[in-house]
Amino acid sequence: MMKKQFTVLFSLLVIAVSASAQKEYKLSKSSGQLNLKVAGAIVEGYNGNEIIFSLPKAKNEAVDERAKGLRVINGSGFVDNTGLGLDISEKGNEINVNAVSKDMDGILSIKVPQNVKVSFVNQSNIYQDEIILKNLKSEIEVSTSYNKIKLENNSGPMNVKSLYGSVDAVFSEAIKGPVSIVSVYGHVDVSLPVGVKANVELSTSYGKLYAADELKIAINKPASKETTGAGFGLAVYGGRGADEIKGKINGGGADLILKSNYEKVYLRVK
Repeated sequence: MMKKQFTVLFSLLVIAVSASAQKEYKLSKSSGQLNLKVAGAIVEGYNGNEIIFSLPKAKNEAVDERAKGLRVINGSGFVDNTGLGLDISEKGNEINVNAVSKDMDGILSIKVPQNVKVSFVNQSNIYQDEIILKNLKSEIEVSTSYNKIKLENNSGPMNVKSLYGSVDAVFSEAIKGPVSIVSVYGHVDVSLPVGVKANVELSTSYGKLYAADELKIAINKPASKETTGAGFGLAVYGGRGADEIKGKINGGGADLILKSNYEKVYLRVK
């Protein structure tokens, strides 16, 4: 009996310590559009009615006694009104999030209700962290210069553009809307369920296109008369001037556009 009580108390203590190790800011919002202008973040969809922003507390976070009663501001006019180094404001149905301090302490995590659209913009060539977007069922729009982007188990329409960062995406469900993933100087690597239905377009100017044989793409306009094996269950369609493929997977469905100008495009089975 004593051992069981000790286990319960220990579990509660672990939960309490874990909670205290996070700094949080909550916004009561279950719909609308979340506009993020930060260096990077982990954004996760969930079944709730609040947008929850959190940062890990530093183990030995120094307290600036001189700054007591003051707020962090920057030259753009943003003010830390969250305690997380973020300026959050609402305008109509939009929630605008701007970083007051570009170099944030720790990885910003955001939990988003499923009816909230997500827009992420970062054109900084100095301040950039990985962007992870997962379990989102609403629309996604991303425009970055240097961030690495990971998309995990999202199903809504999305428009993702990266200049120098790579994009890796895994779809576990059917694609519910048009999906466009483009990287100019980075690779694009996408995994799909074998039974997915899609109208697919793959293209590259200076790289190569790879696709898993299991997807059985019915090509509308063959990019090349030759197809060579690439190993690991992938087939390569390529060659000079053969840089675009349009076709259907399982009879067609939602539009799926994957492009990389200077790197490779991979389309594989999950």
